[in-house]
Amino acid sequence: MTEGRTGSNAAGTEHLTPRWLRRSSAWAWQLGLLLLLLIATYWMVTHFLVVTLPLMIVAVLSTLTMPPRDALVRRGMKPSLAATTVVLGSIILLVLGAVALAPSFANQLGDLGPKMEDGYESVLDWVEEGPIGYDRAELTDFGKSLGDSLSSGNTGVVNGVVKGASTAFEFLAGLALLVVVLFFVTKDAEDLMSWGEERLPASYRPTAAALAARAWTALSGYVRGTATIALIDALGIGLALLILGVPLVIPLTLLVFLGGFLPVIGASIAGLIAVLVALADGGVVTALLVLGAVVAVQQLEGHILQPVIMRRAVSLHPIVILVALATGSAMLGIVGAFLSVPAAAVLSAVGNELRLRSEAGLLSDNTRGDAPSDPLGGPGVAEAGLAALPAADHEPADGDPESDPD
Repeated sequence: MTEGRTGSNAAGTEHLTPRWLRRSSAWAWQLGLLLLLLIATYWMVTHFLVVTLPLMIVAVLSTLTMPPRDALVRRGMKPSLAATTVVLGSIILLVLGAVALAPSFANQLGDLGPKMEDGYESVLDWVEEGPIGYDRAELTDFGKSLGDSLSSGNTGVVNGVVKGASTAFEFLAGLALLVVVLFFVTKDAEDLMSWGEERLPASYRPTAAALAARAWTALSGYVRGTATIALIDALGIGLALLILGVPLVIPLTLLVFLGGFLPVIGASIAGLIAVLVALADGGVVTALLVLGAVVAVQQLEGHILQPVIMRRAVSLHPIVILVALATGSAMLGIVGAFLSVPAAAVLSAVGNELRLRSEAGLLSDNTRGDAPSDPLGGPGVAEAGLAALPAADHEPADGDPESDPD
């Protein structure tokens, strides 16, 4: 009998189950192991948050401290002194800035809540008395029930913030760990990378070095690009608020800047708050002008800033960003929302590098040790990575870095 009729393989061994079921079972248990690994990782991250959260924040902040540290080292300064100058200098600047802005910020922040409430009431009045004619009581009940569900749910931003700031001791301990680890990472980055590579088998070191380079490029590109875009958004909207005479310019500008680190939705939410404040203080005309300024800044960001600043560093579809934001918010609250998108950018870059190396045949036992340690993809290194490959090992394909830099 043939294999198709008896289910036998070439060696004559009979299979009692069809081929599709065997393959599905193999995929199922592998995916199950991967799911268990993800659950274990989530458990460790959330149950040791006082350690894992500072480490994740250090990974982000180090992308900002390493460039000035490298510049000082190139000028002849020792790495330890350069790291001390950068980290300690950054802390001093932050403290001085907070001390300088704290009185004005605190005075204006106290008025932000009432102004937002007045703007919200104006919107409800228009909804009830305007062309919509919706029952205001139903809207109020809906808003109250939504707030109660956010406050009492097992997940969400409010619950995440409460768990993240459970005790002052944990906060201070995490802050101290963050500063110390940030200093040593800034000071000994090269030594730490060498130590990590020495722990790996020699054949895996080129691939590990390339993956680390792709991860660092994606993370640093995302952080710097997002900070630049958030600053431009904040300055643009803050200038519009100042020209239009809207109060609370300082806290609203800060909200826009922080909202810029939540892609797709952050700056829009902060802009909506500014519109509510303008509606309560200056009326409909001022609110419409502020709304126009917010929309103009968002269009500038979406069509000019994002393509020019971000596209060469990271490239994530808005759906991926929204899923990452939702997942991070559910896991770690507002902090998770801030950290989720750079984590997704790093995973995307690492996965892309692995795909390129697999297509080039550089992940097998025979070729892995001779693979280049430079990335095959990513901004600024795609052509160099391809040129380093032997001609027989790689043929141009649709997935090459030239057509897919990230």
